[in-house]
Amino acid sequence: MRHRIAKIASLALVAPLATGAAFFAAAPAQAAPASVKAVAAKASDPYSVFKVKLRAPSKAKVNRKITYKLDVVNSGPFDANYYWLGGTLPKGVTKVWYRGAKGTQCDFEGRTVICWNPYILEVGDSDWLDLTVQFKKGLTGRATAKLGAIVFDVPTGAEDLDRRALKELGYKSWFYAKSATTRIVK
Repeated sequence: MRHRIAKIASLALVAPLATGAAFFAAAPAQAAPASVKAVAAKASDPYSVFKVKLRAPSKAKVNRKITYKLDVVNSGPFDANYYWLGGTLPKGVTKVWYRGAKGTQCDFEGRTVICWNPYILEVGDSDWLDLTVQFKKGLTGRATAKLGAIVFDVPTGAEDLDRRALKELGYKSWFYAKSATTRIVK
């Protein structure tokens, strides 16, 4: 049994050959480069552009917890059916707690945190994530976190693929992020 992705891939390869020959034969030679550039620019644009808002305290006392509040809005032009929230946490973090929309799950590896939920984010809708971190005892200085949304351009039907499969198939991704720096003082 053929997979849906194989059908999509074969259709993507055959359709331009069937319609492209007639289109380029009828078009004048001077118009082709301009339209090719326009198509190339459109093809490299993301399916969904996210606006990111990251809030964190500018100053915190030593041995206290810091909460990063991440809010993202899908500003379009299409629904985001495959996106993750997360990024890089500051150095010296020992514990992390998270809160998010219903169904949100997170995975941590070193300083990196990736969170996802089972929902499709439609144009104009928002999602949120609160990350509370605890640092090593006595840590002072600047703590910088870079958090945001990782958005993948995934065609319909390929939402269940894992990260490795997305990279192997060559789907593009964008990281819309903001940085927040907190000064930890005694």
